[in-house]
Amino acid sequence: MTITPMKKTREKTRTSPKLTCTWVAVRGEDGRTRMEMRWIDENRRTARHAA
Repeated sequence: MTITPMKKTREKTRTSPKLTCTWVAVRGEDGRTRMEMRWIDENRRTARHAA
């Protein structure tokens, strides 16, 4: 019986961005704000509440 180790994949070799579904506030044409679920890039996610 032969055992071959599995190759480790590096996180840096990922070509597609890691997406996360989250709630986003969207202002409509009528001026009212509503919440929508949107896909965002997790690497670009920033804390808006941070001063």
